[in-house]
Amino acid sequence: MQQKRRAWTRTIEKVKATHWKQFLDKAGEGKLWKAATYMKPRETWGCVPALHIDANEITQNEDKAQALLDAFFPEMNEPHEDPLSHLPLELPWQPITELEIQRSLKTAKGSTAPGEDGLPTLVWKHLWKSLKEIITGIFTASINLGYHPKRWRSAKIVVLRKPGKSDYSIPGAYRPISLLNTLGKLLEAVMARRLSYFAEKNGLLPDTQFGGRPGRTTEQALLVLASAIDRAWLKYKVVTLIAFDLKGAFNGVNKVSLDARLRAKGIPAIARRWIASFMSDRHASIGFDDFRTEVNPLANAGLAQGSPLSPILFAFFNSDLVDQPVTFRGGASAFIADYFRWRVGRSAEENVAKIQSEDIPRIEAWARRTGSCFAAEKTELIHLTRKRGEQHQGQVVMGGMIIEASPKAKLLGVTFDQELRWKEHVQQAIKRATKVTIALSGLRHLRPEQMRQIYQACVTPVVDYASTVWHNPLRDKTHLRHLNTVQRTALIRILSAFRTVATTTLEVEAYVLPTHLRLRQRAQNTIARLHTLPRSHPIWSALSRAQKRRNNVPSYARFPLAEALKTMDLERLDELETIDPRPLPPWRAESFTEIEVEPDRETARERAEAVRATSDLVIYSDASGRDGHLGAAVVALNDNLEVIESQQVQVGPMDRWSVHVAELIGIFQAISMVFKIAHDRPRPSGGTTTATILCDSKSALQATRNPGTKSGQRIIHAILQAATEVQAEGIALRLQWLPGHCENAGNDAADRLAKDAAHPGKAHPFRPLLTRKKALIQSRISAQWAHEWKSTPKGSHLRKIDNALPAIYTRKLYGSLPRNRAYLLTQLRTGHNWLSTYAKAHKFRDDDHWVCGAQETVTHVLVDCPILRELRRELRKEVGDAFSCISNLLGGSAEGRKGKPDTVSRSRTVNAVLDFAEASQRFRSRAPRGQPNNGNGN
Repeated sequence: MQQKRRAWTRTIEKVKATHWKQFLDKAGEGKLWKAATYMKPRETWGCVPALHIDANEITQNEDKAQALLDAFFPEMNEPHEDPLSHLPLELPWQPITELEIQRSLKTAKGSTAPGEDGLPTLVWKHLWKSLKEIITGIFTASINLGYHPKRWRSAKIVVLRKPGKSDYSIPGAYRPISLLNTLGKLLEAVMARRLSYFAEKNGLLPDTQFGGRPGRTTEQALLVLASAIDRAWLKYKVVTLIAFDLKGAFNGVNKVSLDARLRAKGIPAIARRWIASFMSDRHASIGFDDFRTEVNPLANAGLAQGSPLSPILFAFFNSDLVDQPVTFRGGASAFIADYFRWRVGRSAEENVAKIQSEDIPRIEAWARRTGSCFAAEKTELIHLTRKRGEQHQGQVVMGGMIIEASPKAKLLGVTFDQELRWKEHVQQAIKRATKVTIALSGLRHLRPEQMRQIYQACVTPVVDYASTVWHNPLRDKTHLRHLNTVQRTALIRILSAFRTVATTTLEVEAYVLPTHLRLRQRAQNTIARLHTLPRSHPIWSALSRAQKRRNNVPSYARFPLAEALKTMDLERLDELETIDPRPLPPWRAESFTEIEVEPDRETARERAEAVRATSDLVIYSDASGRDGHLGAAVVALNDNLEVIESQQVQVGPMDRWSVHVAELIGIFQAISMVFKIAHDRPRPSGGTTTATILCDSKSALQATRNPGTKSGQRIIHAILQAATEVQAEGIALRLQWLPGHCENAGNDAADRLAKDAAHPGKAHPFRPLLTRKKALIQSRISAQWAHEWKSTPKGSHLRKIDNALPAIYTRKLYGSLPRNRAYLLTQLRTGHNWLSTYAKAHKFRDDDHWVCGAQETVTHVLVDCPILRELRRELRKEVGDAFSCISNLLGGSAEGRKGKPDTVSRSRTVNAVLDFAEASQRFRSRAPRGQPNNGNGN
């Protein structure tokens, strides 16, 4: 019986393993990320154990649910709002539009978890065309009546563990997520967009609030703090920082206090009434494990965690608290509910005295006024200085609790130590990244390209988070040495390589940037992106300081942002375009009557030919490049397909401009031509002129249809503005895709003129693009990588086989191979394998010769060994002329970067070599007993 039970268990395990392997073998884009979620650490969704409150242990699910609700929705104090002495004028309110709702629906995720009705957002996306009038009517009535439907105020609360907590028997170690009715969330998203537009357009929120706002990030908030610390240290002063924790956060927002803040900011009464209804009479059921309660009223609901409206409302709620400008004496910063305040002085005692006498009373007064409460036990105090005698001085008292100075503090995900050495932060980052890497090792059956993709999506962001704050790209060898271990571990798994292979070789084979170059590229990209923000953005104070600071080197402390700027050209940074993160009016009308992008090329060509019969005016636009420069042109044809009007534009050099933006400039010029020709011609009897612009760039049309905070924003906004002005003149303006090179007379004429315009010069008012700057950064980083690879003594065997590395074709070389064949290819290309030469070098054997008497090398096995003569004859038939060169056999290029053999023939040759290597049985494990098996393959 025991043997049968054992056989039964082993059979089940074997079937499970086989099924898992088959699942991974067939993993496409969707299943790939699904598999990755299966392998994540389970601490975030473990069962809720018995809870402990004071001396009581709670084991029943009903009692656990009540304990969690009490922790999530604590009873708050009554607010004591003072009457406003002066009320500003209310901002004008526009009626809700169908187009506005459609835009919010389009940006919403279709797979978001539904509320009690079980309907995901994807349902409303599919039903929009049929129900848009009804939904618009419901939303309009809801706003006008100031009533948020009761069904939309009922939530399914899901309990999640806060990661990294040491004790999950405490209710405070969990957070609630409210799953709401998705149609109600759509209305909340519409209102959130409006409030965000009001806030950014009219400057209603303080610059120190970085959360829930477009163009603001945690990294920017930390850079402002780092700049303030650096400025203080240059004057040999001490920075004392105190970080506060608001109890309840979203759930603790009082609707009376929130309404007072909104009224003080001039938010219209119609919106305030609806927001009051949104926060009133909320109901919820709470669930964890396999248990869920009945729906019950929430006494202290506040703002729902999970609503798209909550972040912007919370930003209004605490705007008075965080409104403290950054000066040389101190400052404040906030990201949604995370708020910290710092003071600068000659000593820690001086700073603590100011915090105790000025800041603590101010914060406690705000809490009394709004009915909020701060968790004094979670408040952190730290002195940021390299003067050892100041690091443990002083203490503050808050809520009757004494808060001592701490050696470190975690702010927005970055661990600050007192001397800003960043050792603790790097250790934590390595710990988290290693944890994810080990979890993903369960996906070892995936192909190398899929593993590489998961590594770059799941592991590197953990390491790289906010790296411009803590990483100095010029002087950080100690941290890099530790960070390299994370990448090395992952690359060994990706390629199934031997553990003795050098990290530089692994990086080149997997085509993954070395850690120091990846962090440098990220720093340069971040700096370039920050330089595109408007000069009114608060990050510019830190950027301006860093630009001046890059040439001022102190004796003991360096500013990482300034150090990163040393690797960049300031003049080119200052020339970059400005990308305004502020949103456009949500209720704006479409600038074009229609933007038509037909997915089928042949159908699009036929519709473009037919448009001449339906439009009064047809303009063709195109862009082209030649000799490193770009040009754009627009033409209009008569009925005989002859050019009657044309215009050419010199766009500029390709290192600063792209074909995509040249196409946008062509569209902009085409609108000007429409306006000119329409005014020169007599109007038709109906009074409206129909004009169509035909463009052969899908990306340009899609960017015009969906304007956002992307590179080329100024050009797109200019297009929309010009189109709006043309339509105001009674001209119905259309954009339509015309496939290029389809023997269309207008497109061909525009293409010829665009090529003629592609010569040195610039004939437009727009500034160089962020995307081209990023491309330049990438090319320079790649060139530096190639230089470092050629100068390193490691990887000599690989360089002999392939001297065109690093090159992207190695991704394709490994990408589609199963794990066992990738294991073979790695042995062949790196030289770290089970052959006798490797065994002797690592003291597995005393002799490096094979039984044939020759030294056993990769070249010997593939080309010379007489024992494998029959197998080699088959290999010669398969590979043909490639057999004459060991580099060609192994997918390399011995001719430098110009030698780029056909991808298909290269893959066929490599597969034939792998078949030969597998049949030879020379690359199987030969590790003797008692010696470690350094192979990592199957």
